Amino acid sequence: MKNIGKLWVQVAAEAGCTANKAKVAVYLRGLAEDGKTLSQAADLLRRNREYVKRNAREFLIDFADYRPFARTVKAGKERPSPKFKLAA
Repeated sequence: MKNIGKLWVQVAAEAGCTANKAKVAVYLRGLAEDGKTLSQAADLLRRNREYVKRNAREFLIDFADYRPFARTVKAGKERPSPKFKLAA
């Protein structure tokens, strides 16, 4: 059976996180791709900046004004793998 879409629980099971965490990460990834800043994402999600920052670090989401592990890359080291991986 070929299925184009996936349920949130399927995405979360593959990523190894909860369905709610997967939803938040996909939403944040979309905001980051639209060029939103960390503060704008926090306002849209109605959460504090630290919550958004923690999710950005766990899923390696780069916002316009915040790149997790930017100093690591600048030092010539590789970025770590994301704690939870949503897509290939």
